[in-house]
Amino acid sequence: MNQRTCLLSAAACSIVLLLGGISPAHAEGFYAGVQGGATFFNDDYTRVVIPPAPTIGSHTNFDVGWLAGASAGYELPLGFALEEEFTFRESHIDRVATTGGPLLTGGDAHSYSIMTNGYYGWHNSTPFTPYIGGGVGESTVVLNNLRPAFGTGTGNYGGDDAVFAYQGIAGVSYAFSPRLSLAAEYRYFATLRPGFTANVGGADNVKVAPDYTSQNVLLRLTYNFDSAK
Repeated sequence: MNQRTCLLSAAACSIVLLLGGISPAHAEGFYAGVQGGATFFNDDYTRVVIPPAPTIGSHTNFDVGWLAGASAGYELPLGFALEEEFTFRESHIDRVATTGGPLLTGGDAHSYSIMTNGYYGWHNSTPFTPYIGGGVGESTVVLNNLRPAFGTGTGNYGGDDAVFAYQGIAGVSYAFSPRLSLAAEYRYFATLRPGFTANVGGADNVKVAPDYTSQNVLLRLTYNFDSAK
């Protein structure tokens, strides 16, 4: 066995001993956390009506966005948890377009979401805890400063709408201590289709209704206020 092999073997043994020496622990009771990450909106169907023309089938191209939020909850026995969450998401919009070209360009879409979530975590003999969950709530979706690619009028398009929201959650957390943990998480987040109406481009009552669905990856830092059980 050469020197390099000996060093690699020693390093591997050290890692195994280090992980084995960490006491798996979790805290039942109240906790609070913060999260942040990236959001990838799906370029889904968007319904556009520019009176007096009929409905125009379009799609919205989103750039990669970001999210940040906070949550507080209570972990119950047997790995179940309930929490309340607030999260802000924002993405720039490249354009709202048909196959024939853009109707609106630029601007951004953001949302403020208040969700009630439930989780189940598989506590085990390691510091790692896989978990799944889901949530329902309300999201206020906002469009800002979309520029019309039609008509001769001035001004930008925007508005807001509060709609039902839901999400699916999966992740794995690592316990640094009985109180502090860091999780890597995936979320599918979606709302019912929001609708916006404004005067723009010389046309009155222009209606835009985009699908609002996204894939989200984030890190979540959680602090448990109760001692380990």
